[in-house]
Amino acid sequence: MRHVPTLVRRELGAYFLGPMAWLILLGFQAIAWLNFWDLVEVLARPQVGLSQLSDPMVTYISGSMPFWIAMMVAIPALTMRLLAEEKRSGTIETLLTVPISETEVVTAKWAAGVIMYLVLLIPYALYLPFLYYQAEFHFDLGPIAALSIGLTTMGMMFISIGVFFSALTRNQIVAAIGTFVVMFLMLMLTFLGYRYVAGRGAVWAEALKFCSILYQAYGFGVGQLDLRVLAMHLSVAIFMLYLAVKVLQSREDRG
Repeated sequence: MRHVPTLVRRELGAYFLGPMAWLILLGFQAIAWLNFWDLVEVLARPQVGLSQLSDPMVTYISGSMPFWIAMMVAIPALTMRLLAEEKRSGTIETLLTVPISETEVVTAKWAAGVIMYLVLLIPYALYLPFLYYQAEFHFDLGPIAALSIGLTTMGMMFISIGVFFSALTRNQIVAAIGTFVVMFLMLMLTFLGYRYVAGRGAVWAEALKFCSILYQAYGFGVGQLDLRVLAMHLSVAIFMLYLAVKVLQSREDRG
């Protein structure tokens, strides 16, 4: 794995040399600003003080539909070029002829994507100190820590899915669509499916709720850090990266 840091720096440089990363970051900045003012309005209502608001992080991030829509757009955009562009341009063959393994390539691409994902979340972290120091709203650190950890492992899982689809094709648009569809299924259909089956008393409703990303994020937002959820995120990430490595190692891709 000694080549991974060099490859990560290469990928991060490629991100910021083009306009895509800057546009996505600008979009997240705008959404973070809007979500912040939504939270300020909730906290400023006479009948709602911080002591009465049990889940400000749910209002700020977990329950924000613009945040999740932006996530479903940003993750495919960040990951679609990682391997697909290398395959389309033929540079993947050159990259794999030097003493760099497929595992190192996939790991570096994934790590660069995770770093970019975390950069997108920075605007959300920057606004909270204003409430703490200027408005003297003292947030419970438990939900903030749980949400930070949960969103990190969640992002690791999402990026691995994007890397896998980018490894499957030379077409960036196809890779982005595949990633978007899977994220839509994980975010929206599990949530709606649980609401549907829970109303009918299905015995497997709780299992569907456990797999729902939106319910997981709500739990993080109220300070519930379920280690089973984190293990699920990391397990999916490892499995998808393993599949991406196998795709690169296949005879069809190397030929």
